Amino acid sequence: MRRFRLADALGVHVATVDRWVKAKTMPQPVKLGEKITAFDAVEINNWLAKRKEAI
Repeated sequence: MRRFRLADALGVHVATVDRWVKAKTMPQPVKLGEKITAFDAVEINNWLAKRKEAI
């Protein structure tokens, strides 16, 4: 999942996703090519489930 799509799905701005990645508070993106990175949907779903459990 690309970061713009992820941000939209999470209801946050792309800059927020970038901050979370930099702070390592969410799963890190995977480099798919020289200029392409994406997030693993399974890792994101697991991360979201853990966040919901913590609430």
